[in-house]
Amino acid sequence: MSSSRRQFLGRAGLGIGGLVVGAAAGGTIGTVVARDDDDVRAEARAAAEARFAEAGGAADEGESVARLGTHRVVWNTTVTSPIACISFDDGPTPEFTPRILEALAAAGVTATFNVMGYNAVQHPDLLREVLAAGHEIGNHTWTHRDLTTLTAAQTRDELVRCRDEVAALVDQPFTSFRPPRGEITGYALRVAAELGYDTYIWSVTRGPGGKKQVGEIGDYMGQTVVAGDVLGLHDGIGQGTFDPTASFAQALSERRELEVQALPSALQQIADRGITLVSANRLLAMSEAEPVGGQPATTVD
Repeated sequence: MSSSRRQFLGRAGLGIGGLVVGAAAGGTIGTVVARDDDDVRAEARAAAEARFAEAGGAADEGESVARLGTHRVVWNTTVTSPIACISFDDGPTPEFTPRILEALAAAGVTATFNVMGYNAVQHPDLLREVLAAGHEIGNHTWTHRDLTTLTAAQTRDELVRCRDEVAALVDQPFTSFRPPRGEITGYALRVAAELGYDTYIWSVTRGPGGKKQVGEIGDYMGQTVVAGDVLGLHDGIGQGTFDPTASFAQALSERRELEVQALPSALQQIADRGITLVSANRLLAMSEAEPVGGQPATTVD
């Protein structure tokens, strides 16, 4: 294996978080252990190289033919009407979801809630409230693990168990997939395609982490979102769910609280600018197919 190929594979297996969940392939949830970033990266690199070696350098890992059609990875879209998507990850949770539902109802907005399966099982009534209000739901995996550090079997279990556990609670299927932290692998995209999902990342968030005032967060979202954007917000704290007293979980909770408090103002400002917020699949259904090559990428500071 060439040096450049080895380096590429190592980078492909890296995650940005320093956390590992002790969740077995069967879904048993253990403790969340703080890990040094270098240790996590080294283990991910070794695992990626081992999988590559086992597959003999093939593009897959020896699975059967996969005629899965066309499924999209969406950051934002091209639209001819002033619409954008609003989405929420990691819930449902009693701390955040009810207040978000109230804000959306007051603004007349329909969103996509990307459901963490474990939280759905813990709070099924909240999940039903989301659906009763007319919102879409997306698959956000079972326990919010970093997909770039998982084996193929673990990746499949995260998506399929989330789908199956939620299907046992409500009679409405997921419409899409949102990978935790926006980190994705080719195998995760394959499983998402098998389950019939387009994959949504995001183009706008609540803003830089340095923004710690409700007013400036609301203003950032309210003035930054443009037609075709996918606004990615949260109604939970991801892996912090399993260790809520940990410092990282408390920091996430504080960040989410600011998002929720800023939401009504952001929704009003976006509406005042003539933009209608819709769910992910509604946005895609009303979008135009982009020409081959797409549009030049832009970043939002």
